Amino acid sequence: MASELTALCSSWSSYYGNHQALSVTIRSLHLLALVVGGGTAVAADRRVLTSRHTGLLADAVGYMRRSHRTVIAAFVVIVVTGLLMALSDVETYSVSVLFWTKMALVALLIANGGLLTAAGRHAHASSSPWQRRLVAASAISLILWLAIVYASSWLMVAA
Repeated sequence: MASELTALCSSWSSYYGNHQALSVTIRSLHLLALVVGGGTAVAADRRVLTSRHTGLLADAVGYMRRSHRTVIAAFVVIVVTGLLMALSDVETYSVSVLFWTKMALVALLIANGGLLTAAGRHAHASSSPWQRRLVAASAISLILWLAIVYASSWLMVAA
């Protein structure tokens, strides 16, 4: 399968490899989106986590909802640029344990994002089990974003 993908993507790979301005722009957009999306998500997660001590959960949930568009838009950029980078060297990425570990972390982040969104919708009720789910999902989100940044750093070195 990797050889079929490699043949299909060989023209993209050649173009990407021979146009440094393009490859640097794509990598930069990937990193910038990671900083903006991940930074916004981490700020929202932190707000939820600290709200359990301050009693300001409703404010934290509002902040999380308002930041959702920014996180989703950045995530789309991350996926598109990540796909373009992966397709530029299918032979390397298709067998990279580090790459697939990062993809697993991204899949977990997406699943946790669904739980986070659902918990945010239902957490308004006082002492609701959804509040505990929201806090747990925020903690997991924060850890996953940091782990993805860490894996991304290693992938840049390994690639």
